[in-house]
Amino acid sequence: MNTSQASDEEICGIIASVIPKKAAKGGVRPDMSLRGDLGIDSLALMSIVFVLEEKTGIDAFARVDAFVAAESVSDIIDIVRKG
Repeated sequence: MNTSQASDEEICGIIASVIPKKAAKGGVRPDMSLRGDLGIDSLALMSIVFVLEEKTGIDAFARVDAFVAAESVSDIIDIVRKG
């Protein structure tokens, strides 16, 4: 999958596959807060970034500042789309 082919649902699914099942219990949606709704800390965020890089082919290292500044799932989706 490349970044232009990844749908919102696929990116949400990738995020859900990385975070603890308890946090993703109700599913992951673009409107969710990374920290507030999903309880994602910096270590979990880096895990998400590495899996997104592997599955979508994005250059995560070039966008690490954007990932660190991300506050919501939709922010992550936007970063991946800019690929």
